[in-house]
Order: sequence, then C-alpha cells, then structure tokens
Amino acid sequence: MALGAKSEPKPDYAKELTVKFKNHTAVVAVVGIGYVGLPLAVEKAKVGFPVIGLDRNEERVGMIIRGENYIRDVKDDELKKVVSEGKLHASNDFSELNDADVVIICVPTPLTVHRMPDLQYIENVTQQIAKHMRPGQLISLESTTYPGTTEEVILPKLTATGLKVGEDFFLCHS
Repeated sequence: MALGAKSEPKPDYAKELTVKFKNHTAVVAVVGIGYVGLPLAVEKAKVGFPVIGLDRNEERVGMIIRGENYIRDVKDDELKKVVSEGKLHASNDFSELNDADVVIICVPTPLTVHRMPDLQYIENVTQQIAKHMRPGQLISLESTTYPGTTEEVILPKLTATGLKVGEDFFLCHS
C-alpha cells in the first residue's frame, strides 16, 4: 500500500446477509436432500428463497429435477410447483456452493456400534464446503449429532481456509 493510501473498509457481511434474508434473495443451499433436507428445501423455496438441493445421490437429484417426490413429509404438488417455478433445483455439483449465501448441512449421522453418531458424512461435506467457501456465507449444521460437533469438527476445517468465523463467515447449529 502506498504511503498515505487508505485501505478499503471491510464489508459488513452480517448486514449484507440480513438484507438478503429480509428481501428473500439469499440463495440457500441444502446439502443432503433426504428426509430432513428435502422438506427444508421445499419450505424455503415456498416462501420465496432460491434453493439449491445438493446431494451425491444422482437418483435423488434426478427425481427433484423432474419434480418427483420421494419423501412422505413433502406434498407432491408443492415440490412440483417450486421446481417448475425455478425456486428449487437439485445438483450433485458442489461448486454450486459458490453461489450460496446460506449452506445448511442435512446429511445422515447413523449410529456407530457404540451408539455414537458417525460423523463421516459431516466431515466429508465440510471439506466440500471449505473448498467452495466465500466471505459472507452462513453455514448451519442441521444434522443430528452430539454437542460440540460444530465447534470441534466443522469450525477447524472452515477456518483452515483463512476466513474468520464471525467476521468473514458465520457458523451455527440447529
């Protein structure tokens, strides 16, 4: 920086995200479109948010693209409507996280033989999120797990990107 030059002020990501929430322009990515993720994705799309449903399961992705339902808690006509209106689309391309303002993790956490949540899906998804993170995003853990998973498992992988939680990105659990 040249002597006397002023640096650009850092953007207020929290304020920017709040505005996007209020006017329903925040792009919501739901990672894991199973029995928790698909109903959540449909509900967010129904209230006007643009939603990306991400899943490694190509069959599920294809069904959503065609407006076909596979979850009992989702009404067939509601899914078809949000898909046909372009409010919800599905993909298995995690680079679409680049466009997301909010990333909600809804992956399975099956119990191990010791009756503890198996965190491999959370860990793998967090690595994918870290590859595609950008400043201003909110990452939320929705998957069923034990207290401390957000801080002990997810946070270190996300801060390894060089971004600072609470400043450059936001992290929470539900």
